[in-house]
Amino acid sequence: DDATGMDLEEFRQLCEANKDNLAALMVTYPSTRAFFEDNIQEICQIVHDCGGQVYMDGANMNAQLGLTSPGMIGADVCHLNLHKTFSIPHGGGGPGLGPICVKKHLAPHLPNHCVVSPSSGGDLPAVSAAPWGQAGIAIIPWMFCTMLGNKGVTDSARYAILNAN
Repeated sequence: DDATGMDLEEFRQLCEANKDNLAALMVTYPSTRAFFEDNIQEICQIVHDCGGQVYMDGANMNAQLGLTSPGMIGADVCHLNLHKTFSIPHGGGGPGLGPICVKKHLAPHLPNHCVVSPSSGGDLPAVSAAPWGQAGIAIIPWMFCTMLGNKGVTDSARYAILNAN
């Protein structure tokens, strides 16, 4: 439609017509199409109603910090592009960091290679393809959030939205 660029009724019809083969919808939110997608929850629900999952590209996560979350809008999976949101190196040899977040129903399907804990003898699930991931890089976004605090993180999202419009 004129407000969002998305014809919800046509989208619903397409999902219904293809629900036997519908696996997922990939969506970037906030959109990079120069439209504010105020129907994002309804879009996600349409996909879920037709048996699909919603993958959200976290490319614009800086506009969500403290205001909303992928789970709140209806996404089942989200890749966080930390090079944009938290100034983590990207390209040029890295090191990079791009965590993948999932809702509980998808957690059992995450890749895993168990590492045996010397203290308990039990298995510990992997945190990444490498047993302990990019822990040195993960400190940067943690400090970003810690130093800004809740209000500062939310304010940074508001500034990101203003700067993009």
